[in-house]
Amino acid sequence: MPDVQMDYDMMEDMARLFNDGAQQLEELMRTMQGIASTLEDGALLGQGGDALAGAIRDKLVTRVSRLEEKFQELSGDVWGALVDLRDGDKEAASRFKG
Repeated sequence: MPDVQMDYDMMEDMARLFNDGAQQLEELMRTMQGIASTLEDGALLGQGGDALAGAIRDKLVTRVSRLEEKFQELSGDVWGALVDLRDGDKEAASRFKG
């Protein structure tokens, strides 16, 4: 079986970065929803305004939401791997102590 080595600090940073990215994407979605609302409230009238607001809500926000969910998933996956590896290292080390 191959030897697995991980830099725990880097893994924590990676999980934190994915989580921070997810939060930034959530803020982006709120901002885009606000822009769509502004458009719908009359900032850009007619079919053009309706089309842009619809594109923001139906396409952009939907896709950013999926990306945000993926970032959350990746953060959880990296954190889970970190915990599993760290616990495995502790358990393995305890077997060699008297």
